[in-house]
Amino acid sequence: MPETVALANRVKAYRKKESKNQLDMAFDTGLSIEEISLIERGKTDPKLSTLQKLAAYMGITVSSLLETE
Repeated sequence: MPETVALANRVKAYRKKESKNQLDMAFDTGLSIEEISLIERGKTDPKLSTLQKLAAYMGITVSSLLETE
């Protein structure tokens, strides 16, 4: 699942770049801390609505969020 790994890396890198912790990100996106943690560890396949929330929060498109390099 290269998309899951790419998503995990992208979300974690963005959060660290913005000096946010998982609690901040969960609060800002309306997602749970557990969900953020699972995403960052590549342990879940998030729903489209979750991807849309993350992409909007990060200021990118869902396709950019899932892009594998």
